[in-house]
Amino acid sequence: MDLDTTQSSNLDDVAHFNLEVQRYYFLVFYGTEMKRSLFKAFLFTNISSYICNCGGWETIDFIHQITANTRTMSNVVISECPICGSNKIEKRFDCEDYFSSSEMFPISDCLQCGFRLTNHFPPEERIGNYYDTANYISHSDSDKGVTNKLYQLFRRIMLRRKVRLVKRFINHIEPELLDIGCGTGHFLQTARAAGFSVTGIEKSSMAREKAHSLFNLDVLEDLDHFIPEHSFEVITLWHVLEHLEKLNESIAKISSILAQEGTLVVALPNHHSYDAEVYGKQWAAYDVPRHLWHFTSETVEQLMLKHGMRVVKRYRMPLDAFYISLVSESYKGSSPWSRFPKAFLVGMTGYLLSLFDLKQSSSIIYIIKK
Repeated sequence: MDLDTTQSSNLDDVAHFNLEVQRYYFLVFYGTEMKRSLFKAFLFTNISSYICNCGGWETIDFIHQITANTRTMSNVVISECPICGSNKIEKRFDCEDYFSSSEMFPISDCLQCGFRLTNHFPPEERIGNYYDTANYISHSDSDKGVTNKLYQLFRRIMLRRKVRLVKRFINHIEPELLDIGCGTGHFLQTARAAGFSVTGIEKSSMAREKAHSLFNLDVLEDLDHFIPEHSFEVITLWHVLEHLEKLNESIAKISSILAQEGTLVVALPNHHSYDAEVYGKQWAAYDVPRHLWHFTSETVEQLMLKHGMRVVKRYRMPLDAFYISLVSESYKGSSPWSRFPKAFLVGMTGYLLSLFDLKQSSSIIYIIKK
């Protein structure tokens, strides 16, 4: 082989290697831990031979470039408490993503105010991958399997109860209601049937399309569509606030579009609940990395006070304890025949305890005013 042929072959090898690196970088950017591991293995296996054989300084420069980009896209590290601003953040335990990726994420506490959070979580650009599965029921509406069928049953029971609860704090005829994180639109449809003028926000395009096809709802993608002059009498977040990366920015925006006499309704898991204590790091409501923030009654109050609002009423969500316990039992590896009685026992115990102490409730609804 002559020199020109060798150089041409080497250049082809460099070009092929660059294309492969770009393909694997796409996996790093959009993929899960398994795909990132494949990327690392590819580099370690191939980079030495390609550089030695090809003399590819272009390849080395390209590797530096994608390495810098990968660092930029690394997981979000919380070093300052979003509620009190303290930098005394301490890891408590690692929690597994049982639902999607099997990756581990650290759960940390603020030593100053007690706020609990998921740390080292994927940024907004990548976290959508942890939702995009047919198993994520609030986006897919799947009714496959006993657990999903129970979810659908519990939801039907709770929808009208939620609307009746919201109506207690409304004096207007046909009040404007905004549901943030509306999923496939079932609550919006129930509220519309009860006389509300409804608007929805949902990031998932799949869920937005489902809301339109099921109920002819035109759901918006984010809060940026609204200006402060456009206010709502009611804003609801049903198990949504824990998902929002920009916690303080989101609360500030919500406050700006909430009418002066309006009502903010927020439902959240409560990690001081009985079922959370029973299941520990396998408590399904930790739901890492989709749940970024883990609230208690005290930390919700602190957060709202920070933004000039106050919690005026709290309500338990009785069915959540049963559903969360059932999912937690599956995470523990309980056999199908024992899963349901165990979950029922934990759920019923938690519910009974919450009748005497609301802080034992698996989830809590907060009624918030300016």
